[in-house]
Order: sequence, then C-alpha cells, then structure tokens
Amino acid sequence: MLVVGSWVEAQIRQGVTTNSAVSAASFLSGFVTPLAQELAEGDTLTIGPVLAIDEVLRNPNMAERVVSVRLWKPDGIVAYSDDLSLVGQRIEPSPDLVEAAKGNVIANFSRDGVVDHVTQSTPGRPLLEIYSPIRAQWTGEVIAIVEFYEDASGLAEVLDRARLNSWLIVGAVGMVMVLALLGIVHSGTILIGRQKRSLEEALEENRALLRRVERASGRSAELTEQQLRRVSADLHDGPAQLVSLAALRVGALSLASDDPRVQGDVMVVTKALADAMQDIRDICKGLSLPEIETQSLEEIVGAVVASHEARSGSKVEVTLFGQSGQMGEQALGEQGELAPYLKICLYRFLQEGLNNAFRHAGGMDQAVMVAMNDRDELVAEVRNGFGAPELEPQLETGKKGKNGAGIGLIGLRERVEALGGRFSFQILKEQGAILHMAVPIGSEK
Repeated sequence: MLVVGSWVEAQIRQGVTTNSAVSAASFLSGFVTPLAQELAEGDTLTIGPVLAIDEVLRNPNMAERVVSVRLWKPDGIVAYSDDLSLVGQRIEPSPDLVEAAKGNVIANFSRDGVVDHVTQSTPGRPLLEIYSPIRAQWTGEVIAIVEFYEDASGLAEVLDRARLNSWLIVGAVGMVMVLALLGIVHSGTILIGRQKRSLEEALEENRALLRRVERASGRSAELTEQQLRRVSADLHDGPAQLVSLAALRVGALSLASDDPRVQGDVMVVTKALADAMQDIRDICKGLSLPEIETQSLEEIVGAVVASHEARSGSKVEVTLFGQSGQMGEQALGEQGELAPYLKICLYRFLQEGLNNAFRHAGGMDQAVMVAMNDRDELVAEVRNGFGAPELEPQLETGKKGKNGAGIGLIGLRERVEALGGRFSFQILKEQGAILHMAVPIGSEK
C-alpha cells in the first residue's frame, strides 16, 4: 500500500506540474516569442524588444504571476534577464536548459520557493520553474529558451488535495484488502482448527482401538498358555499314567516267563515305553509355564536363568534396570504389577533367546538384560558370543532352519509385535548376537 500510494502521488504530482508548466509556457510565449525573433541572428536583444518585454512583465496580472524571467541562447548566453549584469554572459547550460533546447518544456516545483538568483517579494511562496523553447516563426527552429518562475501557490493547493485524495483512496482500498485477507485467514484458521480437532479425535479413537487390539492379543496369549497348561496336565494325567501302567505290567511278564526270547521282547517294549514316558514328560515340561502370574519380574528372570543354567550347565550374566536407571530388584520393583501377558511374553522371549544362545553359540558369553525405560516400555535383551550367521536370514525369510531355530524367532517376533512392541535380531562382528525387544506397558483400562 505504501509503495502504490507513493507511486500514485508521484504520478499525480508529475502530471499536474507538467500540465501547469505547459499552460504557463504557452501563455508567456505568446508575448515573448514575437519579441525574441531577432535572437535568430544575434546573441542579445536590442533596446526595443527589451523595453517591450519589461512592459509586459510590469503588467499587474503578469507581475502577480511571474516572479523572474530570463532568455537564453541554446549555447548558454544570457540574452535577457531582470538582472542586467548577466546579459551577454555565457554560463554553463544546466541539464534542464539543454533538454529545453531540444524542444521540450521542462518544469520543476519548489514548495519552499528557495531558488538561486530569484528574489521574491513574498518569501516562502511555492514556485514553478519552467524552461520553454522559443522557435523561429517561419522555420520552427529553437532560437532561444525562456526561463521563468511562476507563483505556484494554487498549484501547491491542487497537489495537496490530490495527494490527500490519492492516499485516502489507496488507504481505503488497502484496508478493504487487508480486512478481506484477514477474513480469509480467519475462516481458514477456523476450518483448520475444526479439521485438527477431527483428526485428533480420529487419532484418539485409533489409539484406543490399538490399545484394545494389544490387550486382546495379550489376553489371547494368556489363554493360549492356559490351554497349553491344560494339554500338559492332560498328557501327564492320561497317556503318561497309561504308559506307566503298561511298563509295570510288561515288567511283571518278564518275571513270569523264563523264555529268553520273551524276556528280550519284554526288554525292548520296556525301553520303548520308558522312552515314550520321557518324551511325554519333556513335552509336558515344554508346554507348561510355572505360575508366573503372581511372580515379580526379578523372580521370572531368575526362574528362566536358573532353569537354563541347570539344563545346559552354562552361566548367564543378569542385569536389571529400573526406569530411574538404578540397578537391582528394588529398581524394577518400583514399576508396579505388570499384566500377565507381558510376563508370559518376557518368559518366552528369555527362554527362546537363551536356548538359541546355547544351541548356536555353545553358551559363550551369555547375558540377559531387563529394564524399564522412560517411554514406559519393558525392554529385554539376550546376548551371546559369536554364533551361526544363518539365523539372521532365517529371521527375515521366515524359513525353518536347523533345529527349528528360525520358527522360534519368527514366533517371538509375532508375539512381540502383536503387543505393539519392537523386535530385532542382530549379529555383530565384535559383539556376537543380540536379541532385543521393547514392549509398551500399556493401560488396563
């Protein structure tokens, strides 16, 4: 708005000043041109034209309008001046004089009326400086330039009114544009706010649904473990008892017969029944989890590690961290009771990780870390020394490798991600294998 207003004001000032200058130049040239025709042959005027010009300028109407007059030759010689000492002198032409010698009317407006070599009867009046060419009557050639200064009080008032009106119009238009833009921005802000609230509501609904899905996945894991526990109990109470009874009866048959052939068959059957019983016990042991619902994290970690050390004869380094970064049971105990499905997930993760560490790395440099981070996540890691590198592609492709290790890792990944957690497996050249999980503690609401 400021740029446009300044440009409009400058255009109006230039246009009004030029029009006033052309009008004044035409008026004065009508008197001076016939008297200045002898300048086509000489550099100064004779006494007759000089007296005639003085008479014209002493006219009351002309004297009230015109403050000072000079006649110039195009080469800079002063042919006439109200200051007689300048007549006949050659003065370096100003740029305005040079431009007027080309046939153009040049005008300059001075609001304070301060101009060199011009003395006003009323100091401070605005002046309009005009350079107008004087042409030969028959050839049209520029033979002189008249420089005069006109009282511009009326022009100053016109310019003031024009400037005020132009700024009022530009300001009004600019204000309307600003108000329109503010209205557009305000309506856009309201729309964006409404859409933001809608998105936040939708996001909250999605979060609630995600929490429900995670809780459902956790409860599904709990139900699965309960079902496995029932299957284990059924195997122990059913087929295991029958196999034990069959083994006892077969043993009695060997005592009732002295036939070496019969005793040999009885020994084969007895061994087969003993192997079947051991397999059933192993299956029951693998299916059934200890009663971990009422155990703390420290007890769960200790149970898994102790069971692994007893089975494998290897050692496991255990590190426990709380959310505050403190180590030990007290630090983890500050976190409160966790959901059963999180305890089951942790138990299976540590169990599978330690089994793989012993199977593929011989139990070298086994370490377990369990922590609570500041993002309210249960974090667990199982580390071991250098192991078989084929585990990593099995984890990515989901194919079963030797000893079924790949299926165990895939199952762990699905179990952890179903609870909204993160799962990773890495084999590092200098640190060995690292199995990592982070599961959000979540809310039970």
